[in-house]
Amino acid sequence: MIWTTDNVQRIVLDTAGRILQKPHAGLPSTVPAELDLYLDLGLDSLKRMELAAHLNEFFGILNTSPQNYLLAGTALDHWVNCILRARAENDRCITFRTSGTSGVAKPISHPMESLLSEAQFLAQLLPKPRQLISTVSANHIYGFLYTILLPAIWQVPLRLLADVSADDIDAHTLLVGTPFTWDFLYKSLFGSTHLVCHGVSSTAPMPPGLFAQLNSAGVSLTEIYGSSDTGGLAFRRNSGAPFTLFPYVRVSLDKPPTVTRTDINATYPIPDRLELLSSGEIRVLGRLDDAIQIAGVNVYPAFIRRVIETCPFVTECDVYAKAVAGDTQLYAAVRLRILNDSTREACLRWIREHLSAPEMPKHLYMY
Repeated sequence: MIWTTDNVQRIVLDTAGRILQKPHAGLPSTVPAELDLYLDLGLDSLKRMELAAHLNEFFGILNTSPQNYLLAGTALDHWVNCILRARAENDRCITFRTSGTSGVAKPISHPMESLLSEAQFLAQLLPKPRQLISTVSANHIYGFLYTILLPAIWQVPLRLLADVSADDIDAHTLLVGTPFTWDFLYKSLFGSTHLVCHGVSSTAPMPPGLFAQLNSAGVSLTEIYGSSDTGGLAFRRNSGAPFTLFPYVRVSLDKPPTVTRTDINATYPIPDRLELLSSGEIRVLGRLDDAIQIAGVNVYPAFIRRVIETCPFVTECDVYAKAVAGDTQLYAAVRLRILNDSTREACLRWIREHLSAPEMPKHLYMY
């Protein structure tokens, strides 16, 4: 059964965590039903309205009966019960948001039929574990597929990273992450020990060096290629190898390039430059737009440059991306109107206030 109290709670708290900038709102997997969004999480009326707007869109609540009005209460169980009733009334679609910060984030609706079809295939592609451990949010399509639908199909428990230690990870564990969280996991758990388990990664290209480190540490890793618009499209189990298309995926490189899912008879534009090696294999060459992915989030160097140049201390700046050992990082060279320690500190403080964490250049040179 997909729509359980635990699953809905996790989607609500992961969405709240996005607003609070704390994974899963800073809470472990198990939380009391009487948890209060205002008293316990500090979500004031404006933040609760923002949370309600996200959940209304995600679950399609406004297309159901008026009794499912989220803002009528602040208790978590009230919100969960509203969502459970709404899904009982209408379970046709789920609407996700693209992950971009600098571009215009847009809603992407996926029929449950499409999501369940992909999850059924993934249940055959990946070895069935005894437990899943998640480092991703369930309100993103990747997290929804792998940490809501797959555990329901497999009937296996799901735990959050906050609930486990290295001793809990074994050969029957599937870890779900992104390149950003896998880097954290490697440095925190795998760097000094050998932990045999299975893993899956998506949302951004896996740096080849990190892929090799995880393999050496005992992780049998599957990398998934896809997007918020299309869902998953292809997989590979070796860094540098071509991606193997899912059996129901067909790619056409005509203008414009498209991908077709034959299981649901749907065609989408492709967001990346692809090389079609055969009817079943592709290489991903880069984005068609100017976006790059930092920590699984689309960011736009041209937008970041424009933001920095609005700083009153800045004359001009250049922002560009560079791959370091397969890991894409942002670089910025900022020319100040007056160069001294105080203007450097003031400019850096201004930039941090006006850019999100993924948009903040890792290498920032002021001159």
